[in-house]
Amino acid sequence: MTADIDPTDPHFPALHRVHPRGWLNDPNGILRTSDGRWHVFFQHNPDSTRHEQILWGHMSSPDLVSWRVEPHGPAPQAGRADEDGCWSGIGLLDGAGEGAVPSLVYSGVSGSDHQLAQVMVSRLDQSGTSLERPGEVVAEIPAVEGLIGVRDPFVFAHGGRRWAIQGAGVRTAEGFLPSLPLYSCDDLDSWEHVGTLLDGGDPLAAEHAPADLWECPQLVPVDGRWVLILSLWRHPETHARSTVQVNHLVGDLVDGSDGVPRFVPTAGGRTDLGADFYAPQAVVDADGDRVLVWGWSWEGAERSQEQTDAQGWAGTLTFPRELRLDGEELRAVPAAELVALRAEELPVEELPVGRAEGGDAGGEGVLDLPSPARAEIRSAGPVTVEILAEGGPAREVLATDDGPATLFLDASLLEHLPDAATPRTVRFYPGEGDRVRVRGALESAWRLEVPTPES
Repeated sequence: MTADIDPTDPHFPALHRVHPRGWLNDPNGILRTSDGRWHVFFQHNPDSTRHEQILWGHMSSPDLVSWRVEPHGPAPQAGRADEDGCWSGIGLLDGAGEGAVPSLVYSGVSGSDHQLAQVMVSRLDQSGTSLERPGEVVAEIPAVEGLIGVRDPFVFAHGGRRWAIQGAGVRTAEGFLPSLPLYSCDDLDSWEHVGTLLDGGDPLAAEHAPADLWECPQLVPVDGRWVLILSLWRHPETHARSTVQVNHLVGDLVDGSDGVPRFVPTAGGRTDLGADFYAPQAVVDADGDRVLVWGWSWEGAERSQEQTDAQGWAGTLTFPRELRLDGEELRAVPAAELVALRAEELPVEELPVGRAEGGDAGGEGVLDLPSPARAEIRSAGPVTVEILAEGGPAREVLATDDGPATLFLDASLLEHLPDAATPRTVRFYPGEGDRVRVRGALESAWRLEVPTPES
């Protein structure tokens, strides 16, 4: 936590967010440098709580727990392809061994139509801390008939080669069709458009990821299969919110006769059931033999723009989650490093809730926390989270019927991660003097401590 964050702000998620002011959205450019340090970038406007003139904010950590603010990444360049904003993309180490160059691949927007972005690449120094080379265009807008939007490059390795996709959508006679333009990019500074990895005409894609345009595609290997995560975008003229939700497909990469891969899905579903989760970024952590994912949690629908402007900040990232497959069901569990946030254990009060016929009285665990609540709770079954206003009725924030799960509270951010079901990410806003009550099949709980700032 930085010194200018107010730890008494009942809504500021200080365990998750380092930058105390401004707008924050999509996690971007996540990479681990050769010294083992994690670097997390994200779309950021440090000057207001609105999505305008986006640059990449930047923080880093040796342990996924203690974070410090770093110099920002790509920023708009006057007269260049990113003059109106540096939008979503990824980070990677370009090359082999200790000489690999930390690099950022992102969407540059300019001109009148910000739905159509060019792919840009910038280079960092070996520490991953500062820009050595500003962004340069490596892929123009692809020549696709009916293209309504293209952005959010993602790079992956397959078959000994390097490939990339972008999220896109096209207008057809029947309506809109989301798609993923595919590129070869063995040379990161030279991309070739070679076809389409997948589009919404696939029956499973149409069932599990219906959209006008797919945003922020993430394609990662998980437990011997490939998982494709898609953020679903709809036109604001036809939907109350253009950024809808996040879904995924499980499948395989199959090489065509031309040597170009195609994604063949076999299953799919929601990636997070909460109302406040979007644009996740998935990262293969080769050293940890795992895939980690961060998401963007926006300010909840109950929050007005005027309230957000007054608080001076908007949006946060989730904690990192580790992806796993249970058959063809996608699971997300807390990154192991997060246990280092635990301070003292919190007492869970057990209250009787009834007596089954011929049996013992049932019990319900209850934990009351002052706001801002920062805690981890482990449950064996269903859980309810409520806001208790002094002298008023309880207001329900979350009620689940899932089995064992981990629940994180950080002021206005709630993350519920079941062992064998889909996560839920929810924003909620206790008033001054309110308490947060968690009740249900609670097993244990810990107060979480804001990490000491790094020097």
